[in-house]
Amino acid sequence: MEDLPLNKIDIFSDKETYELIIDTNFQDVLELLENTKAVIIDKNVFDLYNKELKIEKDKIILIEALEDKKRPEYALEICEKLMHLNIKRKDTIVAIGGGITQDLVTFAMSILFRGIKWIWLPTTLLAQADSCIGGKSSLNFKEWKNIIGNFYPPSKIFIFTKFLSTLKDDDIRSGIGEILKVHLLSGKESTNLIIQQLNEYKTNKSILSTMIYNSLKFKNRILEIDPLDQGERLKMNYGHSFGHALESATNFGIPHGIAVNIGLDIANFIAYKIGNIKENDFNTLHELLFSNLKKEDFVNFNFETFIKALKKDKKNDSTNYNLVIPINYGEVELLSFRMDEQIENLIQEYIENFYKGKI
Repeated sequence: MEDLPLNKIDIFSDKETYELIIDTNFQDVLELLENTKAVIIDKNVFDLYNKELKIEKDKIILIEALEDKKRPEYALEICEKLMHLNIKRKDTIVAIGGGITQDLVTFAMSILFRGIKWIWLPTTLLAQADSCIGGKSSLNFKEWKNIIGNFYPPSKIFIFTKFLSTLKDDDIRSGIGEILKVHLLSGKESTNLIIQQLNEYKTNKSILSTMIYNSLKFKNRILEIDPLDQGERLKMNYGHSFGHALESATNFGIPHGIAVNIGLDIANFIAYKIGNIKENDFNTLHELLFSNLKKEDFVNFNFETFIKALKKDKKNDSTNYNLVIPINYGEVELLSFRMDEQIENLIQEYIENFYKGKI
């Protein structure tokens, strides 16, 4: 692959390589919005940026980006609205928003006419630094989280960090949780790099765009090996089994990336207790991860509800928890643990030592 400028990355997928551009000329996007027949946009983003985006009223489809709306029936609603706009198979749709918008649009674009092209403008840090590439949709179904989905990447991605200026602190820290994840699983050098950069971020917020670029670059290396989540890409679930269980047990009282941030610490604690990483390495990573957390992130929950949710994780089999756990500093693997008291006791020990004291 030829060297690209630091604001461009060629993203690999099983279908075709597509281009991601960071902080290009905003006029390019205004022309894109003018020429498309439909713009699917998060309602909150629309309210904040409509005057600047200048989207024609009759081509707008608004999305309520709520966890309870991240379901197949709402993706079908998008399809219905696109049909009312007389969308044809050759058309290209533009979508703007965060992760929930992306999940719904990815699924809808893949099934309408058995697939139409779309261009993606992610507006949250979590989406910009992680979920915007990979082409994955994950929808909830009844009581199961992220159980329905597929792979259908956009034809192009534009990232504008200006959208981050209107995010709440929780949303920024949630995105940093995912940035931490991809750095910590990508090797010793990337782990040490994010330790240095997150420390610098305290006094230099502009370094965030570099952190986004590096996160996407590291994730793209995994996509080149495993675009369809069959092996290497499963490592991107690092912290997510525990994070999803926390979200479920707290009734989504913890934002996704922050739950993942805590989930990374739980995974690292288990790795330390079973001898995969040294105590000083756990302490280094623990200090890093907790530097992105606040006291109010630690929401009280019922342990049995947490375990029940953990057992539903889609990576598990009938008798084993299949969890992404560090096997070394900067290296993770999918490991199997019997669904018995061993792993549950380690999680309970973590909660007693590191979680409950924050509540």
